[in-house]
Amino acid sequence: MIIKLPLSVTLPRKTKADKVLYLNLNVYRNTHPHVLSDAKIAYAEIVAKAVPADFQVAQGPLSFHYTVFPGDGRAFDLSNVCSIIDKFVCDPLQDLGVILNDNYKTIRRVTYEFGAIDRADPRCELEIRPLVDSRSLFSGGGA
Repeated sequence: MIIKLPLSVTLPRKTKADKVLYLNLNVYRNTHPHVLSDAKIAYAEIVAKAVPADFQVAQGPLSFHYTVFPGDGRAFDLSNVCSIIDKFVCDPLQDLGVILNDNYKTIRRVTYEFGAIDRADPRCELEIRPLVDSRSLFSGGGA
């Protein structure tokens, strides 16, 4: 299953311009906890709309693979973006019943990758796949 996710969330304001919160570690650590709470709630709604209608509950163990497609060529730290998107997406996936749990017993591997610059559709794609237990590949001896 592949889920397309935005790289930011917009928080509506009553008297000021809407606040765009970019999902990355640098913004996350400097943002007020109340704003982060509002952002997580708004992002959960986005995740709910992004999950394919024909999804099946993903049993563990799973592999989560994030591919980032930024809207411009500015350099960024991949893990700064993907780690926060992962933090914002796992709880909603569990609440929606897409995954049974977001702990290490269910999600065994998380990887990040740079896709390409996509000015028309900046995003992060999350691919959820069953994980083959690599330990079983090496049982039975050998090199």
